[in-house]
Amino acid sequence: MYPVRSYLIAALALTALSAFAETVQLRRNGNATTIGFEYITQDETSIMVKRLDTDAVLNYKWEDLDLEWVKKNNPKVWAEREQLLAEARSEKKMTKKEAEADPFAQEAVLTDTKSFVASLTISLQDGLKGINLGQNRIDAVCNEFQLEETQFWAGYDDLKRASKIAGKNEPITKAEPVAEEPKEKEKSTKALSPKAKAAAAKIKARSAENAAVEAAARADFAAEARPFNAIGYLRMLAEGGTKGKPVWMMLRRTTSDREAIKKIFEKYSQIAGELAEKPEAKASKSELLVLKKALENGAESIGKVTRDTLAVEARLQTDCRAILSLVLR
Repeated sequence: MYPVRSYLIAALALTALSAFAETVQLRRNGNATTIGFEYITQDETSIMVKRLDTDAVLNYKWEDLDLEWVKKNNPKVWAEREQLLAEARSEKKMTKKEAEADPFAQEAVLTDTKSFVASLTISLQDGLKGINLGQNRIDAVCNEFQLEETQFWAGYDDLKRASKIAGKNEPITKAEPVAEEPKEKEKSTKALSPKAKAAAAKIKARSAENAAVEAAARADFAAEARPFNAIGYLRMLAEGGTKGKPVWMMLRRTTSDREAIKKIFEKYSQIAGELAEKPEAKASKSELLVLKKALENGAESIGKVTRDTLAVEARLQTDCRAILSLVLR
């Protein structure tokens, strides 16, 4: 009788705990120690958690963890991971027969710089979803990047506006180059200082306005809205400074958008090179080669952006400015 009562009490306690925060049990490869954390978020390469005994937020690479054990003991978190990986593999290629019947298989013929830039501009307006609001707590992400949540949502709206092209192209504000930041030091497992705790508490005390804005943004994300595009990212990253910081943070946490932008840059840099070698494009060969180089540089910089990247920000800002000056003119 008593063992049964103990089990019931334990089950009720776990249920009450889950109402406040979701916990996750982790183990490292080759280490039998099991530690419980408060689960915050994850991406394809790592998981972010908070220690239960302190306010310390930690990131663990999936490759360093005992994945079989994590899978067995954290089914909900593992299900989110599988969904992330499935989305990354979701691009299904057409069969040969389908490709032959596909009316979009034959792209418009590009003959000179003008037609090339027109085609590139259209591709840069393809819709992008931004940060995954179904799997990220914005207050926690802002805490990680030391960004005020109100500033993030202002940047979110700025990116929406910058993604729109209507009539005359909007001028890009000249901004000072962003100084390259030093590489992040290895994350410590020590408790936060009183000052850091106060800052974390301030971020946690979310305003009703921020909560309402996030709820609306989450609804749009769930509805598959794509309010952003590569043009918007280019404009905001080129501007840099305070206005560019939230968008830089979004880019670091948005693998799908980075890959989509990189794919556009790589595709059109190749087209520019091929077009420059055609006899009929001699008059615009030099312009096409300049575009090719700018797009190659942009693709390389985007490819180096990760959640933990800091040092590439200044270079990416320069590359974005170069591409915009060549495309939006």
